[in-house]
Amino acid sequence: MEIIKLNVINPNWRPTIRSIIVIGSIFFFCWIEVPYSIKVYVQDYEILIETLSLGGCSTQLMLRMFLYLCQRERCVQIVSEIRKQRLVYGADSSPRMEEQFRLGTKRMLLFYRLIHLLYGVSYFFLLAPLILPDPHKFNLPLAVQIPFLPPGDNLVYYCINFVHHIMLNVFGVVHLAVIDGVLIMALISICTRIAGLQLLLEELDGKISLAEWYRTEHLDADLDHIIELHWETKKFFQVVSGTFQMHFCSLFSTMCIAICMCLNVVTKNPKSSLLPFGVSSVSQMFVICMFGNIVQIASSRLKDSVYGIQWYRMTVTQQKKLLFLLANSQPELIMKAIFVPVTVTSFVSIMRAAYSYYTILS
Repeated sequence: MEIIKLNVINPNWRPTIRSIIVIGSIFFFCWIEVPYSIKVYVQDYEILIETLSLGGCSTQLMLRMFLYLCQRERCVQIVSEIRKQRLVYGADSSPRMEEQFRLGTKRMLLFYRLIHLLYGVSYFFLLAPLILPDPHKFNLPLAVQIPFLPPGDNLVYYCINFVHHIMLNVFGVVHLAVIDGVLIMALISICTRIAGLQLLLEELDGKISLAEWYRTEHLDADLDHIIELHWETKKFFQVVSGTFQMHFCSLFSTMCIAICMCLNVVTKNPKSSLLPFGVSSVSQMFVICMFGNIVQIASSRLKDSVYGIQWYRMTVTQQKKLLFLLANSQPELIMKAIFVPVTVTSFVSIMRAAYSYYTILS
């Protein structure tokens, strides 16, 4: 984000000329360049569909950029809580907890880099004019062009449009990779926190085994600490869910439209240049749904860990506390795109609908 000066996660961030240029370029592309290109390619069905698909992606980028800027404080809060989570869980005094959070940090960095790699594959679209030149879109990587600078008129206009496409690609990849990267790190952080709670419950169970029956008053502090951490985890989940709910909604709506448009063309021309675009749209949606599903599975296991300790050897007061903890552990943590849960089940439902749409068209 430092490249385009939109690193709002930095508490000292302030708008600069470069960031204003980037924001202006995205709005220009969405509101001026795409409508102009629709008029240019209106006679070519396949290229027109590609232009409309790019319009959907640019709408997603514009909406998510707007949300990202408006939710700056929440993004800063999420990153801050991720950084200090190991200390809150006492990893500095527990080797097992330290190992748990060390593995969690490794997973965060691994998937954050994989997200950048996944989005970075889109740079290969810039090589399309060399591999599969398409005279219908003037051998440009994208089916859009700058108004009043038709690339077919002369080489200078063509080079300006090509450089413009490179800039748009860089802006989009850098922006979406960071936003989704922060989201995935937050989801992995939630899973790590739940694993930490399970480890604390396991240690509590070991201490219960060493105590006499109904003589566990000395474990009140440990149990209270677990309850407090569980509530903090749920609050962190609510912050993440509330921050990215509209991101999920914009992603689902624009990607579903893009996939349907791609299928319209692929049924007529299986070798269309829109096929890689459709695959990348499906991949983006699958990654987000997969991590949402991982959080749901991790949260569903916590109640088993609560019930699995030797609660029947604890005092009545402690058993009541555990009952409240168990009740609060029952609802699974499910990310939502307003009405649609962000899970693999939702992804499969969308793919089934897309396949049905494909079979009808073919």
